Amino acid sequence: MNLTFTSIEGKSQGFWILAVTLGALSVIGLTCFMVSYIQGHYVLGTSNIIPWGMPIVITIYLIGLSAGSLILSSLTYVFGKKEYRSISRLAVFLAIVLIFGAMIGISLDLGRPEKGWRLFMFFIMNNMRSMFAINGILYGGYFAIGIFYLGFIFAEKSKWTRALGILAMCWASLVHMGTGAIFGFIAARPIFYSPIKPFEFLAAAMASGLALLIITVVSVFHFTKRKFDRKIIFTLSQMLLVLVIILSVIVGMDKLTHLYVPHREPALWLLSGPFSLVFWGLQVGCGYLLPLLILIHPRFKKTIKGVMIASFSVVIGIFGERFSLIIPGTAYPLPFYPGKIEGFWGAAGSFPFTPVESLMSIGVFAIMGLFFILGLKHLELLPLNEGAEQTPVPAEKG
Repeated sequence: MNLTFTSIEGKSQGFWILAVTLGALSVIGLTCFMVSYIQGHYVLGTSNIIPWGMPIVITIYLIGLSAGSLILSSLTYVFGKKEYRSISRLAVFLAIVLIFGAMIGISLDLGRPEKGWRLFMFFIMNNMRSMFAINGILYGGYFAIGIFYLGFIFAEKSKWTRALGILAMCWASLVHMGTGAIFGFIAARPIFYSPIKPFEFLAAAMASGLALLIITVVSVFHFTKRKFDRKIIFTLSQMLLVLVIILSVIVGMDKLTHLYVPHREPALWLLSGPFSLVFWGLQVGCGYLLPLLILIHPRFKKTIKGVMIASFSVVIGIFGERFSLIIPGTAYPLPFYPGKIEGFWGAAGSFPFTPVESLMSIGVFAIMGLFFILGLKHLELLPLNEGAEQTPVPAEKG
């Protein structure tokens, strides 16, 4: 099937209302960042007990979404699945926007963001035995590869596109496995430490990236009044089902391992302590159980509405997974003196949500949303007419 790609006009009232709203939220977010830069990170709710807050949660969450979306674009450009060609450009661009948002998130967490250039002084100013330094290479390279990848797709150079697609797929896998290794290799933090954490991160990236891609495709095609083959969405939903099952098994094994070892108190605290609602409600309930129930239900799995609810549930649940890793993982006190509680440092930390941090976090998503809709307006990302060849799909009931 030959497809002609085009951009949207972006002249409707709804488009401009959305653009202005996202722009205003972006300005508010940047203003809150300046407040945190001037007054210090204590306005973000972080402390010496919990040094990582929402910027880090958002960063690793967006890295996963981006990696998953980019890997899925390889269905067309690497594995030759032409039926997904109509959404592959959108997947690559979405991945670029998401990794850009992740890099913004990292910058927000730096006490001196104007020194961010030092992150890229490899082998000169960085300790290259550190996973943080290694991930600096992975993130910067990933962003550059994504841009070149999209450029070759626009140029329709199939030979180079496939080569870059293979590189992008492998690099994206390394990016999120490397992010998982940052946490999984921290032996001093029992909730973090796990040799399967890189694989858990990769599975979560694939699941959340696919879920967000489904939401984006259905929403963009709906609001731009484009037709699409709904069979594509149903096929992707079955992939999502498999990925959620794989992720559930990996997370289950990870938590059972933590519960089996003699030093199981941190795992018990995560599963039954003050943050347990995030784990059981968001991560397990929204991230695993609800989408599984929908995607195996004989009726709901055959409706766009059901697939969309399952996808939204996965996206929200994986965010809960990231939150339940970072905040409880740093809140649990380190065993400086095993068997003893040494004053302030022996108590679990608390994490207050502050207005500055909340608005700054919303600002990150607003900046990404603004870049995304501007990309739809100025780049040829969407098929001109995707209604020519459609596989009949039974009408939804109700």
